[in-house]
Amino acid sequence: MASMSFALNRFSGLASKTSLSADFDSSTRRSFLPPTRVGLKISSAAESEPDLSVTVNGLKMPNPFVIGSGPPGTNYTVMKRAFDEGWGAVIAKTVSLDASKVINVTPRYARLRTGSNGSAKADVIGWQNIELISDRPLETMLKEFKQLKKEYPDRILIASVMEEYNKTAWEELIDRVEQTGVDALEINFSCPHGMPERRMGAAVGQDCALLDEVCGWINAKATVPVWAKMTPNITDITEPARVSLKSGCEGIAAINTIMSVMGIDMKTLRPEPCVEGYSTPGGYSYKAVRPIALAKVMSIAKMMKSEFSGNDYSLSGIGGVETGYDAAEFILLGSNTVQVCTGVMMHGYGHVKTLCAELQDFMRQHNFSTIEDFRGLGIRCSTLQHTRT
Repeated sequence: MASMSFALNRFSGLASKTSLSADFDSSTRRSFLPPTRVGLKISSAAESEPDLSVTVNGLKMPNPFVIGSGPPGTNYTVMKRAFDEGWGAVIAKTVSLDASKVINVTPRYARLRTGSNGSAKADVIGWQNIELISDRPLETMLKEFKQLKKEYPDRILIASVMEEYNKTAWEELIDRVEQTGVDALEINFSCPHGMPERRMGAAVGQDCALLDEVCGWINAKATVPVWAKMTPNITDITEPARVSLKSGCEGIAAINTIMSVMGIDMKTLRPEPCVEGYSTPGGYSYKAVRPIALAKVMSIAKMMKSEFSGNDYSLSGIGGVETGYDAAEFILLGSNTVQVCTGVMMHGYGHVKTLCAELQDFMRQHNFSTIEDFRGLGIRCSTLQHTRT
């Protein structure tokens, strides 16, 4: 319970949220005001290096780069490696109460290359997976969360959670995860192949009525910040984002992977990846999806600015980030943090050093001293499409 007290102490006023009431107000979990926008600022050569640190929903990070939920956050060893290398925060692989229902197959990845179909040497530009959430026992993951927070008390560890359509199950999962001392929760409403038959993952994120109900359960129970992770496999991504924020979530993360079929093997004539002769559509990621992700993030950021300004809401951009300059694009469109998952799988945990150096280089080029100096500047140039008559 000591770790639970640690989490609660970081957010003044959160304890009041543990007692449920009909007039529950999600604002009781917010005790931090958004930082003041300082605009453009000219810095002299004598000033220090650009400051990459950010504070998001009261969570202080040394930089905005966050390990996205997936294989890079599978277990204690790799998450420890991420902290040691300098990532701003780590989001663990998604967990649920019953890991026995999760069966991850092999092979479960496929790649899109710049060359012709079947080329093995061309550059990888797209990545598809049919991987499910964590198949490790929940108790094992909880022990590792607790150990990580013991060893890295000042670093930000975020648990990604997903559960079936069951209020009691959601409440139990949140309670058990929070007792490990994690700093925040990211709710997986977006995995495109995340057991939809159990009303999990994108099956919730694509149904705003269902999303509103489940978010209500979650936010009535949670005592740490909650981010809702959005699916891009929907007509208007601002609708579930709006519902999530109105239902009490402090942040939005976007986007998760795009439903796809990577291709057909020209020798076997079967879709890829193929498992014992069968395949299924899966989630598409990596740098080829970045333009789509940027458009989705822009839409959400504009909606948040218009309808939720003045509150400490946050936006975490995801989708094809490989360089610090890619990250700058997401921040220019309003993202407070930027998540990287497939990029870590391609370049390793040490890649965060390159990302930070490139982002600082961008900031020096434009005389930005802090992330807030340029966050959201790109939204001001966005307008409705003009048509000729």
